[in-house]
Amino acid sequence: MEWIFVRHGETDDNLQKAFAGWTDSKLSKNGENQVKAVAKQLAKEMVEKDQIALYSSPLHRAKVLALAIEKGINYHRDLSKIEATFIEDLKEIHFGIFEGLSKEEVVERYPEEWQSLRENFGTYSIPEGETVEAFHSRVVAALKEIEKQGSEDQTNVVVTHGGVIQSALIHLLDLPLESRWHFNTPNGGIVKIEVIEGFGILKSVC
Repeated sequence: MEWIFVRHGETDDNLQKAFAGWTDSKLSKNGENQVKAVAKQLAKEMVEKDQIALYSSPLHRAKVLALAIEKGINYHRDLSKIEATFIEDLKEIHFGIFEGLSKEEVVERYPEEWQSLRENFGTYSIPEGETVEAFHSRVVAALKEIEKQGSEDQTNVVVTHGGVIQSALIHLLDLPLESRWHFNTPNGGIVKIEVIEGFGILKSVC
């Protein structure tokens, strides 16, 4: 089974370096251009593939890209058309009271909470948010459900967020939770992983 993870295009919150987990951020002009470029690229790559499934986070910044990919693939596809499926558990981590704030603003307004997060990154729950462990568990559950519904020859295209891709990588490559910080997928970036008999192989990151 092949997995293709695509991070959404650049947003205004990305430019401002704000915490935007469940915040429905708007794409920047550059982000809109990234959507067009990624959709075009994947449409060409998917032409020869027989079995394709498209999944996405329902948040606007991911949904826009997923629908563009859907349109692009179907335009070049003579086989059965694909349709994006939107899954709640593919949303980014919920940053709670940090949502919409920059790191500097968080440190100024919530110094104790920020320190607690730094010292206990996996288990600390940001007020009104979620822990990294809980977030990772829901992402893994979503991936397992997708896997269960597909076949070994299927290509799963998943349009989502940076944190979700981190969780996908450490899950499919069988790495510990703290290894997530070694991965940083840029906006509009594409990560490809092939799983053969339960063994994950990182094919490319771009």
